[in-house]
Amino acid sequence: MKGKTSTIPADETEPIDSVQGRSPSGMEASRLRNFILPLGGALLLSGVAGTIYYYLTKKDDEDERMLPDTRNNQWTTAEVRVPTECVGLVIGRQGANVKLIQERTGTKISFGDEEVDGHRICLIRGPEEYVTTAQKLVFKAVSDQPVIESTEMFVPQYTVGRIIGRSGESIRSVSRISGARVDVEREEEQSQSIRSQDDMKRIVLKGSKEQIDAAKSLILEKVAEEEEMRQQIQASAVNMSMRARGRQAPLENGGSEAAMNGSMHQECLSMPGSDRFIETYVSAVDSAAHFWLQVVGPRSIQLDKLVTEMTEYYEDEDNRELHLLEKVKKGDIVAAKFPHDDSWYRGQVCSYEPNEEDPSQGLVTVYYVDFGDTETIKMDCVFELRTDYLKLNFQAIECFLANIKPESVKGDEAADAFEELTYAAQWKVVMVKVVGYQQGGDKTIPCIRIIDTNGPTDIDVAEELVKRGLAEWTNGGPSTP
Repeated sequence: MKGKTSTIPADETEPIDSVQGRSPSGMEASRLRNFILPLGGALLLSGVAGTIYYYLTKKDDEDERMLPDTRNNQWTTAEVRVPTECVGLVIGRQGANVKLIQERTGTKISFGDEEVDGHRICLIRGPEEYVTTAQKLVFKAVSDQPVIESTEMFVPQYTVGRIIGRSGESIRSVSRISGARVDVEREEEQSQSIRSQDDMKRIVLKGSKEQIDAAKSLILEKVAEEEEMRQQIQASAVNMSMRARGRQAPLENGGSEAAMNGSMHQECLSMPGSDRFIETYVSAVDSAAHFWLQVVGPRSIQLDKLVTEMTEYYEDEDNRELHLLEKVKKGDIVAAKFPHDDSWYRGQVCSYEPNEEDPSQGLVTVYYVDFGDTETIKMDCVFELRTDYLKLNFQAIECFLANIKPESVKGDEAADAFEELTYAAQWKVVMVKVVGYQQGGDKTIPCIRIIDTNGPTDIDVAEELVKRGLAEWTNGGPSTP
């Protein structure tokens, strides 16, 4: 038998027991007490997701009941107009809310695909008295939903990486824990922008007030973590000595054997496909077109700690006795003293000239794998490296200056200008971006742009060298903006 159809707007504010113009009977009121619950929070991750499950599955003396017997009841159909933004709350995660209502009321519930005036139709079919109960549950789910707010907060640009995390892991965790939707503003030209420490980034938060407050708290924790790390990096930079001195002679193999051991890894500027600007130090210079960088970040703190520990360890004569080397060969990774500051660093042997009369006076040319320097020192300043000092990646990254003809740079004059513009070995941050790669022997070396953002205006180092007549563009001009 065809039943009747009624439509109820689920966003009306009338009391739920006045729906369809009548009050529930005593039996219906009892049933409603068993069924009705705040479904609105069932989809939100704020601790109320289990409410629907509890109310619809609890068992006590009053709630021991069978599923409704619908065999002899007249079937009817009713429609409820549900605001589109509330549909997900009514349905629940993977349809959990609707399934529970259907099971306990013996009804069939579906949603129309079309949206009309900001609403979608919820169609309920089943025995009349149970359809009424199901209607009230849907109505309650909508009326009890939390007030959704939208707000924004601003964080320093340099903290965004920590907030988002690797592959978005951190920001998903913030959203999952708080229940709020968290969106970091994306700019169409972001890949072309230079990250300045003074720039702010907008984050949009959506959810209930409690969810937004929780998300803000978690984000501010990430900001505080980044600030603390940066303070530690600055302290490390203060501790590091000024290493500026004569030019570095290009290595025969460019230090390429530093990764000869599979357990050792070279730090890199960016993951493949990344086009963001990166904070770096220029640590050593061969020429205005060829130099070495260190990436600024947690590794900076680890490197400072490593140098401190190595210096304390190898300054002890007894410890040096434990790590004496009778000879070295090209490619060996060693602990080597740096003649300009008397600290100890990790190094790679480039060449060795033995002294037959006094082996300790043999000459060893060492490439310092964390800074890019090359120095020739005596054998009594080179020792076996403790294996636990190999855990940190080698930090010096060999680079070429992009869009500049190497043969066009004006020798020491250009190199002096380059060191001035990049604060070489002064541990002051410059921004870089990889724009290509060039083969150097058996290695692929990144070609980079360098931007100095420390002054009132940004300075492109390559552009400044060309402007001063100290270098020339390749193909008449830069190939990238």
